[in-house]
Amino acid sequence: MYLLLPVIWVLSIMIWAVLTKSSRKRRILNIAAIFLFIIFSNDWAVTRVYKWWELPVVPIDSITKTYDVAVILGGFTDLSKQPRDRVYLSQGSDRMMHTLLLYRLGKVKKMIASGGSGIINFKDATEAERVANVLGLCKVDKDDIILESQARNTFENAKFSGEIISKKFPKNCKILVVTSAFHCRRAQACFENQGFKVDMFPVDFRYCDPYFNAEKTFIPSDKAWDKWSLIIHEWAGYIVYKLNGYG
Repeated sequence: MYLLLPVIWVLSIMIWAVLTKSSRKRRILNIAAIFLFIIFSNDWAVTRVYKWWELPVVPIDSITKTYDVAVILGGFTDLSKQPRDRVYLSQGSDRMMHTLLLYRLGKVKKMIASGGSGIINFKDATEAERVANVLGLCKVDKDDIILESQARNTFENAKFSGEIISKKFPKNCKILVVTSAFHCRRAQACFENQGFKVDMFPVDFRYCDPYFNAEKTFIPSDKAWDKWSLIIHEWAGYIVYKLNGYG
Protein backbone atom coordinates (compact mmCIF):
# COMPACT_ATOMS: atom_id res chain seq x y z
CA MET A 1 0.00 0.00 0.00
CA TYR A 2 2.84 2.40 0.83
CA LEU A 3 4.20 1.93 -2.68
CA LEU A 4 1.03 3.64 -3.98
CA LEU A 5 1.82 6.88 -2.15
CA PRO A 6 3.04 9.67 -4.47
CA VAL A 7 5.33 11.00 -1.73
CA ILE A 8 7.18 7.65 -1.77
CA TRP A 9 7.64 7.94 -5.54
CA VAL A 10 9.12 11.44 -5.32
CA LEU A 11 11.31 10.52 -2.35
CA SER A 12 12.60 7.41 -4.12
CA ILE A 13 13.54 9.41 -7.20
CA MET A 14 15.36 11.98 -5.06
CA ILE A 15 17.31 9.25 -3.24
CA TRP A 16 18.13 7.63 -6.58
CA ALA A 17 19.41 10.99 -7.85
CA VAL A 18 21.69 11.36 -4.82
CA LEU A 19 23.10 7.85 -5.17
CA THR A 20 23.65 7.80 -8.93
CA LYS A 21 27.15 8.49 -10.25
CA SER A 22 25.98 9.73 -13.63
CA SER A 23 25.55 13.50 -13.75
CA ARG A 24 23.24 13.21 -16.75
CA LYS A 25 21.01 10.69 -15.00
CA ARG A 26 21.07 12.82 -11.82
CA ARG A 27 19.85 15.81 -13.78
CA ILE A 28 17.02 13.81 -15.37
CA LEU A 29 15.97 12.36 -12.00
CA ASN A 30 15.97 15.79 -10.36
CA ILE A 31 13.79 17.18 -13.14
CA ALA A 32 11.43 14.21 -12.79
CA ALA A 33 11.19 14.72 -9.02
CA ILE A 34 10.43 18.42 -9.43
CA PHE A 35 7.82 17.70 -12.09
CA LEU A 36 6.08 15.09 -9.95
CA PHE A 37 6.22 17.37 -6.93
CA ILE A 38 4.46 20.11 -8.90
CA ILE A 39 1.76 17.71 -10.15
CA PHE A 40 1.10 15.95 -6.85
CA SER A 41 0.97 19.18 -4.85
CA ASN A 42 -1.42 20.86 -7.29
CA ASP A 43 -4.94 20.91 -5.87
CA TRP A 44 -6.45 22.17 -9.12
CA ALA A 45 -5.03 19.24 -11.10
CA VAL A 46 -6.20 16.52 -8.72
CA THR A 47 -9.62 18.13 -8.47
CA ARG A 48 -10.01 17.78 -12.26
CA VAL A 49 -9.01 14.14 -12.02
CA TYR A 50 -11.78 13.57 -9.50
CA LYS A 51 -14.25 15.36 -11.76
CA TRP A 52 -13.40 12.89 -14.52
CA TRP A 53 -13.52 9.79 -12.29
CA GLU A 54 -16.41 10.46 -9.93
CA LEU A 55 -19.96 9.65 -10.94
CA PRO A 56 -22.09 12.80 -11.27
CA VAL A 57 -24.37 14.01 -8.50
CA VAL A 58 -27.93 12.67 -8.52
CA PRO A 59 -30.48 15.39 -7.68
CA ILE A 60 -32.93 14.06 -5.12
CA ASP A 61 -35.86 15.45 -7.09
CA SER A 62 -34.82 13.25 -10.03
CA ILE A 63 -35.44 10.07 -7.99
CA THR A 64 -38.95 9.10 -9.01
CA LYS A 65 -39.08 5.52 -7.73
CA THR A 66 -39.03 4.07 -4.26
CA TYR A 67 -36.16 1.70 -3.49
CA ASP A 68 -36.82 -1.44 -1.50
CA VAL A 69 -33.40 -1.21 0.09
CA ALA A 70 -30.41 1.10 0.21
CA VAL A 71 -26.99 -0.37 0.98
CA ILE A 72 -24.77 1.96 2.98
CA LEU A 73 -21.15 1.04 2.38
CA GLY A 74 -18.92 1.52 5.42
CA GLY A 75 -15.58 3.20 5.75
CA PHE A 76 -16.54 6.40 7.52
CA THR A 77 -16.25 5.54 11.21
CA ASP A 78 -13.10 5.25 13.30
CA LEU A 79 -13.29 2.12 15.44
CA SER A 80 -9.88 2.66 17.03
CA LYS A 81 -10.65 5.90 18.86
CA GLN A 82 -11.43 5.85 22.57
CA PRO A 83 -13.46 6.04 24.70
CA ARG A 84 -15.79 3.75 22.81
CA ASP A 85 -18.94 5.14 24.36
CA ARG A 86 -19.73 7.10 21.17
CA VAL A 87 -19.45 6.87 17.40
CA TYR A 88 -16.61 8.73 15.68
CA LEU A 89 -17.56 9.80 12.16
CA SER A 90 -15.04 10.81 9.50
CA GLN A 91 -15.20 12.14 5.96
CA GLY A 92 -17.60 9.98 4.04
CA SER A 93 -20.35 10.06 6.67
CA ASP A 94 -22.60 11.49 3.95
CA ARG A 95 -23.02 7.83 2.99
CA MET A 96 -25.17 7.44 6.10
CA MET A 97 -26.68 10.90 6.41
CA HIS A 98 -27.83 11.20 2.80
CA THR A 99 -29.35 7.73 2.97
CA LEU A 100 -31.19 8.86 6.07
CA LEU A 101 -32.50 11.84 4.11
CA LEU A 102 -33.76 9.57 1.32
CA TYR A 103 -35.40 7.37 3.94
CA ARG A 104 -37.15 10.35 5.51
CA LEU A 105 -38.37 11.47 2.09
CA GLY A 106 -39.89 8.05 1.47
CA LYS A 107 -37.54 7.19 -1.39
CA VAL A 108 -35.96 4.29 0.52
CA LYS A 109 -37.89 1.68 2.52
CA LYS A 110 -35.09 -0.15 4.33
CA MET A 111 -31.36 0.21 4.82
CA ILE A 112 -28.50 -2.27 5.02
CA ALA A 113 -25.54 -0.97 7.05
CA SER A 114 -22.58 -2.88 5.61
CA GLY A 115 -19.20 -3.08 7.34
CA GLY A 116 -17.25 -5.22 9.77
CA SER A 117 -14.46 -4.02 12.01
CA GLY A 118 -11.69 -4.00 9.40
CA ILE A 119 -9.22 -4.30 12.30
CA ILE A 120 -7.57 -7.65 13.10
CA ASN A 121 -8.52 -9.06 16.52
CA PHE A 122 -10.90 -6.18 17.14
CA LYS A 123 -13.71 -7.54 19.32
CA ASP A 124 -15.76 -4.40 19.88
CA ALA A 125 -18.81 -3.28 17.90
CA THR A 126 -18.55 -3.51 14.11
CA GLU A 127 -19.02 -0.51 11.87
CA ALA A 128 -22.47 -1.71 10.84
CA GLU A 129 -23.53 -1.83 14.48
CA ARG A 130 -22.23 1.68 15.11
CA VAL A 131 -24.02 3.04 12.05
CA ALA A 132 -27.19 1.36 13.26
CA ASN A 133 -26.73 3.08 16.64
CA VAL A 134 -26.60 6.48 14.97
CA LEU A 135 -29.62 5.72 12.81
CA GLY A 136 -31.46 4.59 15.92
CA LEU A 137 -30.70 7.92 17.60
CA CYS A 138 -32.21 9.53 14.51
CA LYS A 139 -35.45 7.68 15.30
CA VAL A 140 -35.24 5.24 12.40
CA ASP A 141 -37.47 2.21 12.96
CA LYS A 142 -35.16 -0.63 14.02
CA ASP A 143 -37.06 -2.98 11.69
CA ASP A 144 -35.89 -0.84 8.77
CA ILE A 145 -32.19 -1.27 9.63
CA ILE A 146 -30.47 -4.49 8.57
CA LEU A 147 -26.93 -5.25 9.73
CA GLU A 148 -24.21 -6.74 7.55
CA SER A 149 -21.29 -6.99 9.96
CA GLN A 150 -18.79 -9.20 8.13
CA ALA A 151 -17.48 -7.16 5.20
CA ARG A 152 -13.89 -5.95 5.30
CA ASN A 153 -13.71 -4.59 1.76
CA THR A 154 -15.87 -3.60 -1.20
CA PHE A 155 -16.06 -7.11 -2.63
CA GLU A 156 -17.36 -8.44 0.69
CA ASN A 157 -19.77 -5.49 0.98
CA ALA A 158 -21.38 -6.67 -2.23
CA LYS A 159 -21.13 -10.38 -1.47
CA PHE A 160 -22.59 -10.34 2.06
CA SER A 161 -25.14 -7.60 1.38
CA GLY A 162 -26.19 -9.56 -1.70
CA GLU A 163 -26.80 -12.66 0.40
CA ILE A 164 -29.05 -10.65 2.71
CA ILE A 165 -30.95 -9.14 -0.20
CA SER A 166 -31.48 -12.56 -1.77
CA LYS A 167 -32.98 -13.88 1.48
CA LYS A 168 -35.06 -10.93 2.61
CA PHE A 169 -36.22 -9.16 -0.56
CA PRO A 170 -38.08 -10.07 -3.77
CA LYS A 171 -36.04 -11.17 -6.75
CA ASN A 172 -36.59 -7.97 -8.73
CA CYS A 173 -36.37 -5.54 -5.82
CA LYS A 174 -35.04 -2.04 -6.39
CA ILE A 175 -31.58 -1.59 -4.86
CA LEU A 176 -29.73 1.66 -4.24
CA VAL A 177 -26.05 1.60 -3.29
CA VAL A 178 -24.78 4.66 -1.44
CA THR A 179 -21.05 5.36 -1.33
CA SER A 180 -18.48 8.05 -2.03
CA ALA A 181 -18.49 9.29 -5.61
CA PHE A 182 -14.88 8.22 -6.25
CA HIS A 183 -15.74 4.70 -5.04
CA CYS A 184 -18.91 4.21 -7.08
CA ARG A 185 -17.37 2.55 -10.13
CA ARG A 186 -15.73 -0.24 -8.14
CA ALA A 187 -18.76 -0.71 -5.88
CA GLN A 188 -21.19 -0.93 -8.79
CA ALA A 189 -18.97 -3.45 -10.58
CA CYS A 190 -18.85 -5.63 -7.45
CA PHE A 191 -22.63 -5.68 -7.01
CA GLU A 192 -23.23 -6.38 -10.68
CA ASN A 193 -20.67 -9.19 -10.48
CA GLN A 194 -22.88 -10.71 -7.77
CA GLY A 195 -25.80 -10.63 -10.22
CA PHE A 196 -27.62 -7.55 -8.90
CA LYS A 197 -28.84 -4.61 -10.93
CA VAL A 198 -28.26 -1.58 -8.75
CA ASP A 199 -28.55 2.18 -8.99
CA MET A 200 -25.78 4.27 -7.49
CA PHE A 201 -26.22 7.32 -5.29
CA PRO A 202 -22.85 9.10 -5.15
CA VAL A 203 -22.04 11.20 -2.10
CA ASP A 204 -18.92 12.67 -0.47
CA PHE A 205 -17.70 14.41 -3.61
CA ARG A 206 -14.04 15.39 -3.76
CA TYR A 207 -14.52 17.46 -6.89
CA CYS A 208 -15.28 21.07 -6.09
CA ASP A 209 -14.59 24.67 -7.16
CA PRO A 210 -15.61 24.59 -10.84
CA TYR A 211 -14.36 28.18 -11.14
CA PHE A 212 -10.74 29.26 -11.64
CA ASN A 213 -8.90 29.55 -8.34
CA ALA A 214 -5.41 31.06 -8.55
CA GLU A 215 -4.38 29.82 -5.11
CA LYS A 216 -5.29 26.20 -5.83
CA THR A 217 -3.76 26.40 -9.30
CA PHE A 218 -0.35 27.85 -8.47
CA ILE A 219 0.29 27.35 -4.73
CA PRO A 220 1.42 23.85 -3.61
CA SER A 221 -1.06 22.16 -1.29
CA ASP A 222 -0.41 19.46 1.29
CA LYS A 223 -4.03 18.34 0.91
CA ALA A 224 -3.45 17.57 -2.75
CA TRP A 225 -1.04 14.78 -1.79
CA ASP A 226 -3.77 13.07 0.24
CA LYS A 227 -6.25 13.41 -2.61
CA TRP A 228 -3.83 11.92 -5.11
CA SER A 229 -3.05 9.05 -2.73
CA LEU A 230 -6.74 8.27 -2.33
CA ILE A 231 -7.56 8.23 -6.03
CA ILE A 232 -4.44 6.23 -6.93
CA HIS A 233 -5.37 3.69 -4.25
CA GLU A 234 -8.89 3.52 -5.72
CA TRP A 235 -7.55 2.98 -9.24
CA ALA A 236 -5.27 0.22 -8.00
CA GLY A 237 -8.19 -1.44 -6.21
CA TYR A 238 -10.37 -1.17 -9.30
CA ILE A 239 -7.71 -2.83 -11.46
CA VAL A 240 -6.97 -5.59 -8.92
CA TYR A 241 -10.69 -6.33 -8.59
CA LYS A 242 -11.01 -6.60 -12.36
CA LEU A 243 -8.04 -8.94 -12.59
CA ASN A 244 -9.43 -11.14 -9.79
CA GLY A 245 -12.90 -11.24 -11.30
CA TYR A 246 -14.52 -9.37 -8.41
CA GLY A 247 -16.14 -6.74 -10.58
